[in-house]
Amino acid sequence: MCEELGFEKLLGEEGFFARLFGRAPSGAGRDLLYGPDLPVVLLTGGPGMGKGRLLRAVRDRFAAKVPVIHLDCASPVYADRAEPEPGARSAATEALVEVARRLCTWQGTGGSFAFPRLFAGLAMIATGVAEGTPEAVATEAERYEDLPQKQRLRGLGAGDFWRGVLRGTIRNLLTTLGQALDPYSAAVSNALLDALFESLAPRGRAELGRIYGAYPGAAGQPRIGLRILAADFRAGGEAREVAESFLFRALREDLEAAYAAPIGWLRRVGRPGLLLDHAESPLGERLLRAVLTDRRGGQRDRVVIVGTARRPDGGAFLHGGLPPEEVTPPA
Repeated sequence: MCEELGFEKLLGEEGFFARLFGRAPSGAGRDLLYGPDLPVVLLTGGPGMGKGRLLRAVRDRFAAKVPVIHLDCASPVYADRAEPEPGARSAATEALVEVARRLCTWQGTGGSFAFPRLFAGLAMIATGVAEGTPEAVATEAERYEDLPQKQRLRGLGAGDFWRGVLRGTIRNLLTTLGQALDPYSAAVSNALLDALFESLAPRGRAELGRIYGAYPGAAGQPRIGLRILAADFRAGGEAREVAESFLFRALREDLEAAYAAPIGWLRRVGRPGLLLDHAESPLGERLLRAVLTDRRGGQRDRVVIVGTARRPDGGAFLHGGLPPEEVTPPA
């Protein structure tokens, strides 16, 4: 099928995707295409041209050699998962959680990944649950407790982002304070921040300072950045899109850290990839626009982003990460 559609030159041992990922389907290393200024690849055209089949073929050929995640952005599953708690979840956050969970179980070269930076943001938006009590916030935050750290034998947390095993820490603190807290005040958010920051090792504290201290309006203060992120998410609209984009950045920062760390530099190979089928859908467009805007602004990461779009404008709506109204349609 791939030969019939003319995909072999793209998918082969010396093809475009082998150089994009830095790894051939056989597992052999390849010189990387592009440097740190990594573009987003968007496959465009009308129905029936094989875009979705090519994306699935990329997954099938490369996912055993480099961590490659395929998402169908047109699937209703992410919105369905968000529906029970619309103040604390969205289709975008549920898609990011799925990407992270799949990578947490990656069994290829270099082993699984952890997402402590993403987890911190997700835990904060958990304060938007409808009930608003410490118990409800703890239950929502626990949805993500498999993300922040890898587990070694005997339950020891891997890495030096956290001071110890994080699992159960947030629930324990919020449960202890629950009876004294007004569930509809800032006290729950403050208690959650305390639980997070008290669990951080020095490196983790520095990293959250770097990431969330850069959130718009944070002025270098990560606690303020996390509070604003949660407030933006609850506000909805464009403010929520800013928060979602920042969470996507946090996920990519976690991947970048896994590769750039001394152990990662020695053990990990190639580049990780995210394949976004039906990226013309609202979810796909939001994810693509987020990464394009970051890269246009100088934010660099090594995540290969490949999307498909069935649009007559050929993807011009995404050029440079510009908002649609700033793009002149092709003649």
